Amino acid sequence: MSDPFYEKIHALYEAQHLPSHDELFKIADRTASVLDAGDESYCPPSRNGKPGSLLDFTKLPELPLVVVPDIHARVYFLLNVLDFVPPAGFLDKSLGGKSVLEALELGAVRIVCVGDALHAEQRARERWLEALQDFENGIFDGKPMREEMEEGLTLLELIMACKCRFPAAFHFLKGNHENITNKYGGGDFPFRKFADEGEMVLRFMRRVYGDDVLHVVSYCEDILPLIAAFPGCVVSHAEPRRAFSRDELINARQSADVVAGLTWTENEGAEQGSVKAIIGELLGAGASGHAVYLAGHRPVPGKYALRQDGLFIQFHNTEMQNVALVSPGKKFDPESDIMPVVDDY
Repeated sequence: MSDPFYEKIHALYEAQHLPSHDELFKIADRTASVLDAGDESYCPPSRNGKPGSLLDFTKLPELPLVVVPDIHARVYFLLNVLDFVPPAGFLDKSLGGKSVLEALELGAVRIVCVGDALHAEQRARERWLEALQDFENGIFDGKPMREEMEEGLTLLELIMACKCRFPAAFHFLKGNHENITNKYGGGDFPFRKFADEGEMVLRFMRRVYGDDVLHVVSYCEDILPLIAAFPGCVVSHAEPRRAFSRDELINARQSADVVAGLTWTENEGAEQGSVKAIIGELLGAGASGHAVYLAGHRPVPGKYALRQDGLFIQFHNTEMQNVALVSPGKKFDPESDIMPVVDDY
């Protein structure tokens, strides 16, 4: 494929190095401007005048939708999503054989990522433990941590490049890992799993990039949307903890309860009926007969897990490169519509 953007994003991956201070600041600052601009045709403003936290595509022309689960520093996963050629019938028949990236260039598809850009998971467990040893000895940018951040920040650059290139078609929702300053408050909580990942990333960013880069990346995180609605589905990072109203979703950043309730919900931690209520609130009464709610957050052991009478579909598996393909006018079937973007992973 001969396309300058295609070549640019693949060059990011192949370089395998930490972005420079100026590179990261520039792309993050540009992304902040794109997010700040919003688009009221699908992003109703919040009470404070900023773009709201709800993306509502229910009144716009329906397009095929690719939903990407948690990425966690897997640059190759997002590149494989963009290179993926969907099965016949997903894209318009005139686009047969086109990749997702080619369809994006033509305005013929939308992508929604459910969040969690940083912090490699199980595959990097030993690396995190090595980096933790360095961290406890006052070494915040040693070899294992630099390797981790090469992956995470390259992915962040790729996400931001896609958002700037396709502002109305490529969307990245906030997950619980979008908290680069490791703060407590506003629905955010410090993160640790294998090590002290949240604090280790914060110290690395301060040491290597400084507070100006930290500020602009954190600013981007704080204006990311939290939930997206389409005629056939609703998408957020995690299962909604309770039945939030449309107004609460638009103005989510003014309520820690809403932010946490869309990003941190543990399995079996949601009120029964919350999914059906939100589908009805955003898509209309009776929509639960044909629509589903898609999310990631907690890993599932297989292809997907169902809760809330089958309306909630969780499909984040750290060992797979699966996406959900939501076709216009077709009821989503997790068996056939969740699929890998590569055959040999």
